[in-house]
Amino acid sequence: MFSQNKDIYSEYIKNKIPDWLSGNKKVDDFILERLSNINSHDDVVFEWIPYNQFNKIKETGKNGSITVYSAIWRNGPLHKKYKWSSNYTRDSNKEVALKCLHNLQNPAAIWKNGPLHKKYKWGPPFLLSFFAYYTRDSNKEVALHNLQNPVDFLIDEAKKYSTKNDKLLILYGISQNPDTNDYILVQNYLILSRDENIDNFIQERQLNINSYNDVVFEWIPYNQFNKIEETGKNDSNKEVALKCLHNLQNFVDSLINEAKKYSTKNYNFHILYGVSQNPYTSDYILKDN
Repeated sequence: MFSQNKDIYSEYIKNKIPDWLSGNKKVDDFILERLSNINSHDDVVFEWIPYNQFNKIKETGKNGSITVYSAIWRNGPLHKKYKWSSNYTRDSNKEVALKCLHNLQNPAAIWKNGPLHKKYKWGPPFLLSFFAYYTRDSNKEVALHNLQNPVDFLIDEAKKYSTKNDKLLILYGISQNPDTNDYILVQNYLILSRDENIDNFIQERQLNINSYNDVVFEWIPYNQFNKIEETGKNDSNKEVALKCLHNLQNFVDSLINEAKKYSTKNYNFHILYGVSQNPYTSDYILKDN
């Protein structure tokens, strides 16, 4: 029978992943640390996943510095089918989400106003003298230098996820696109709203799910709704199961602050299931019960 001893677990698993090295020492040390801490059948076997393991890659969402793709992981993650089993097996041809982190090195950008610089031109009287003035070099291409090391940022993102397989969000490992050098977090699923602040709020809620009583808060595509009928209106809000927020000033901050008023537990009277957006009006929507 397979021993529950931590060292035996980790050595057994490392032997099952011959190609777990990424080529970056910090990434490899982090993966090795995760593998070395496996001591239970329900621990995630975190690994380096070569990019050529993915096929049927399709973009499903984008916001700022993140693009999400659906893909099929050919080998699939290591797991135990049964608690008492002595062997790990792979869940082959696993559908996964590839969370691609762009431009972690030094991204380029267009500075709309541009930097101030001094210029000279002829001035009065009789255009016989120069005078100096400052103007802006608009739409200037610049490099944005990240203060945080890109690999440190990647690892900090990975540390937000639980190491257990029984969570809503499961992070299977890290990969890298060889054409762009963008690092990729490989997880079980992810739907983006196209707004980074909203996506961060949703991810925070989902990563904090620890009980069956916790609400699974999510981004809900508007095309998921049908038979939409207005049943009431109160100032700027429609008091319906779809609570539409109109003409907000700082609309994303207001939306998140409104969402925070709801409990995260399923047994409360008012339950907030998630956020959506009307594609025709751009109004954000809170979906409650």
